[in-house]
Amino acid sequence: MLDWLASKVGVLIAVGVITAFVLGLFAWQHSAMVDREGQGVADSISGILDSIANLDAETKLNISFEDSGQLPQEIDGESYTVNITGDTVIVRAGNRMWMSGLLTGCIPRNITDRQFNLTEFGELDASGCTGEHASSGSFTAERAAVEVSGKTEYLTLVYWG
Repeated sequence: MLDWLASKVGVLIAVGVITAFVLGLFAWQHSAMVDREGQGVADSISGILDSIANLDAETKLNISFEDSGQLPQEIDGESYTVNITGDTVIVRAGNRMWMSGLLTGCIPRNITDRQFNLTEFGELDASGCTGEHASSGSFTAERAAVEVSGKTEYLTLVYWG
């Protein structure tokens, strides 16, 4: 009788260990997929900004987070925030964060004055950030022509609104 009870307890322990292992494996896979999805969003935004930064022409893109937009509204079922600095895209969802660098810098705001002298152009501040914005609505990426002492230069601007 004791042998029978010991074998049943041993089987229950083995089943518990195998179940814990399988559940742990699924949790790890899910975490890896969420990380891949979040990094994909950050890389998509930096890819869009880098692609327009190579143009020597004026253009304006409205980048949206809707189902029919360029970016998803949620990562793993929850909304996320986007913050763009002069050289980095930062995406946050819950307690996770993903970053993607920009190959060509941008100015994270809309500038209204489009005429500069060389000193003003050299002091143009690209070190700010757009602030954390929720994954709803849209933001604008613009390749803008500015006049610098009579010569046309192109800047990449990113701004919400």
